[in-house]
Amino acid sequence: MASKSKSDHRGEALRRHGGLPGPGFTRVFGREPVRELLDRAAAEVTALYVAAGTEHALAREIAAARARGIAIRVVGREEIGRLTEAGANHQGVLAELRAPAYADLEKLIEQRPDPLILVDGVTDPRNLGAALRSAEAAGARAVVLARDRTAELTATAVKTSAGAAFHLEIARCGNVARTLERLKQAGYWAAALDPAGETSLYELDTGRRLVLVVGAEGSGVRDIVKRAADFRVRIPMCGRVGSLNVSVALAVALFEIARGRAARAMAGGRRGNAARGATAGGSAK
Repeated sequence: MASKSKSDHRGEALRRHGGLPGPGFTRVFGREPVRELLDRAAAEVTALYVAAGTEHALAREIAAARARGIAIRVVGREEIGRLTEAGANHQGVLAELRAPAYADLEKLIEQRPDPLILVDGVTDPRNLGAALRSAEAAGARAVVLARDRTAELTATAVKTSAGAAFHLEIARCGNVARTLERLKQAGYWAAALDPAGETSLYELDTGRRLVLVVGAEGSGVRDIVKRAADFRVRIPMCGRVGSLNVSVALAVALFEIARGRAARAMAGGRRGNAARGATAGGSAK
């Protein structure tokens, strides 16, 4: 018997789900998340599913999808409901999109993204998605997720990332401490975010190639991972709250790194202009 092609398997999956998304695809639902997805990562969307009777209310989303050449499929509201999370308010709209593929870790290291983010122990996919959103917004290009004790790129993580998951290179790693050693061999300095860290974020040398490690909500980065880091970095807190959630802490750290590097570049530019001015003055004499 001839083996079935990928398209045959895809067709069977669609039929089993009543014509709705099958394996290898993920889903984002709700008007605002779908709208953001169409704005930020429309190229990854393969179809927009709209509940019958809501076409007028969803005219904006439908128009945006059509303008980008995305197929529109009108289905029963219950059809959308059974492919979303139990009790979720899908608001009659669901976007089918290709699930983000993991990058090869070694190839990612060869690209030398800086800063690189390593996530270890973030088990809530919503927290992971929010962290990805923070990373992309701060200009990061790559993230490594620990294979154990860390959420995967589920539909919920992708939805919460607001499209950021499609603008980042995301790889997975096994032993985190060993991965940090591998990154050090490639020229990285490892900085683990730790509320009790001895190095203030404002004292961190942002001129180094950095891998920034974030850990679980509550317990933070594991001790074995902190021992493998070159720096344990704390974010100075001004209020009575002792820590921030992982996505906010990551955002603060990444934007401070970006600020520090921009300031360094500006200072270097001023020194260069001053040197050129002095040379020009000497030549005039």
